[in-house]
Amino acid sequence: MRDLNLHLFEGGHSVTLYYDSGVTAASASASSDVAANTEVTLTVTLATGKEIDEYEVIAGGVTVNASTKKFTMKTADVVIYIKTKAKNTYMVTEEAMVNVNDTKVILHKNAKVICTPNGVPKAVEAEEGGTTVTLNDAVQSLIDQGVLVPI
Repeated sequence: MRDLNLHLFEGGHSVTLYYDSGVTAASASASSDVAANTEVTLTVTLATGKEIDEYEVIAGGVTVNASTKKFTMKTADVVIYIKTKAKNTYMVTEEAMVNVNDTKVILHKNAKVICTPNGVPKAVEAEEGGTTVTLNDAVQSLIDQGVLVPI
C-alpha cells in the first residue's frame, strides 16, 4: 500500500459576506485566495437611515475593527454577517414643538435628537449643547415628516 497525501486546499482562503436589508452593497478588498496575515478591508454601502449594528463573524475566527472595517486574515475561510439597525441620531431641520411629559418643548433647528434602539426619540440636545430632556414617542411623527433627519 502506498502513502497518499491529499492537499485539499493550498494557497489562500475566501472571504464571504452576507448582510441584512439595511445594506445595499458590501465587498471585501480581497475575497478569494487570501493569504494568512493579509489585511482585508470591508466596504459597506448602507440604506438611508441605517447604520452598522454588528459584524458577526460566522467562520474564520477574525475580529472586524468596527471603526476601520478591517481585519487580518487567518488560515481559514471567513464568513461575516453584517447586521444593521436604524440610525439613532437625528438633526432637526426646522424648529418644532413637542409635548414632553405634558410640557411643551421647542426643538431648535440644528439640534441633535438621540433615539432609543426601538426608534423612539429619547433625548434632545439643544444647539448650544446644554439642555437634554427625555422625549416620548410623539416625536416619531416629526421623523415621518422629515423635520428630523438621520445623521
